[in-house]
Amino acid sequence: MKLSKTTTKGFTIIETLVAITILMISIAGPLTIAHKSFMAAIQARDQLTASYLAQDAMEYIKHIRDDNMLNASNWLAHLDACIAQKCAIDTLTGAVIAGITTFSLTKTQNGYGHSGGTPTPFSRSFSITKIHDNQARVTVEVRWTGITRDNLVTYTSELFNVMK
Repeated sequence: MKLSKTTTKGFTIIETLVAITILMISIAGPLTIAHKSFMAAIQARDQLTASYLAQDAMEYIKHIRDDNMLNASNWLAHLDACIAQKCAIDTLTGAVIAGITTFSLTKTQNGYGHSGGTPTPFSRSFSITKIHDNQARVTVEVRWTGITRDNLVTYTSELFNVMK
């Protein structure tokens, strides 16, 4: 009588570990790419928001200048205190606050302002440098803390007293 050896077919522990490693590597690559894409999208959103906030402040400052010229007053009235120092501007209320280096912005239903609403990572300030009697340079800065670092958007524009 001859004894036969029965063999079972299956995976060894080494084969199973190799298969799991290959599966993990094939999943980790796309997940890493998706994560980096998500972070880049957040950074782009924040930079776009900061650009709009800087443009909003610049347009409001130009509005103040235009309103001053139409009313035959000093063309930089209400902005005089911001010459050679930083100021904050709330475009929702029209408040110009002198001597503030950064002013945190909050978000309300009406937009971004300095009071009420939900706190945001953004802060905004501006300064005016008088070049001549009829020319000034306005610089608006919007700062925020992103995912990995502090960020800054700066807008600069020349203002002129076109009534003279």
